[in-house]
Amino acid sequence: MQKDVGNIDASLATPRAVQQLISEHGFVFRRSLGQNFLVDGNVLRNIVRAAQITRKDTVIEIGAGIGTLTRALASTAERVLAIEIDARLHPILQETVERYGNVEVLAHDALKLDWQVLWDDYDLKQAKLVANLPYYITSPLLVNVLTEELPWDNLTVMMQREVAERLTAKRGTKSYGTLTVLASYYSDVEICQIVPPTVFMPQPDVDSAVVRFTMRPYTLEVHDPALLWRVIKASFAQRRKTLGNNLAAALSGILTKAELESILQALGIDSRRRAETLSLQEFVVLVNRLEDCI
Repeated sequence: MQKDVGNIDASLATPRAVQQLISEHGFVFRRSLGQNFLVDGNVLRNIVRAAQITRKDTVIEIGAGIGTLTRALASTAERVLAIEIDARLHPILQETVERYGNVEVLAHDALKLDWQVLWDDYDLKQAKLVANLPYYITSPLLVNVLTEELPWDNLTVMMQREVAERLTAKRGTKSYGTLTVLASYYSDVEICQIVPPTVFMPQPDVDSAVVRFTMRPYTLEVHDPALLWRVIKASFAQRRKTLGNNLAAALSGILTKAELESILQALGIDSRRRAETLSLQEFVVLVNRLEDCI
């Protein structure tokens, strides 16, 4: 982790400060929105350090909440675009970031956001994404963000520990799946810290993890990224089925099973293997060959 990024504003990251703020505004947590606010300054500082924020960075924050993390980012970055879906939080958020002139609060649903439009509207050349994510949106949001193929510098995300372990799973294990392969294509993934429930208000039922995705130039490149995601999803659709059967079902009407078998055989991939045994390189080679055939 980065050792020092200057004075990180963690003044709001205490149980007393958060409780006082939500009491003053009569705020009630909504379980349906997965709202868990950070109340630990050390974890907050670790997130900012993991993201390697500098005074030249534009940071997009998802799930700004009451502004605990937003203030920490604003105190270290050039600009912060803070996305928050819950309109009830906007007055609190505006109040807590008032001292900073480099924060813009955006009322968006991150799952429905057109990232390319946001990128163009704010004339972004590169940006970092930082988020304390509601657990229920983690997987679909990561898929959306990664497959847009925008020039992110890195993504630093607080998420459920179980999802973090899936993202960093080894090939051949039960946790190795669609997210593992997709994330490893676009980035180097690292668990920076395991976080207990006690650092949140209210406390979740499980551990969390701070995960950093460092975007990288492709050492392996698919010609059609959309097809990569389609093939990954199809391959893991029914984990107990073989790769050949899963892909044959997904490509029915496009390729016959015999044609698919021939492609796999030519690539040296046994159709009887299961998806969790394939490496990223094998998926990339397979996708590029399928593109030529469909």
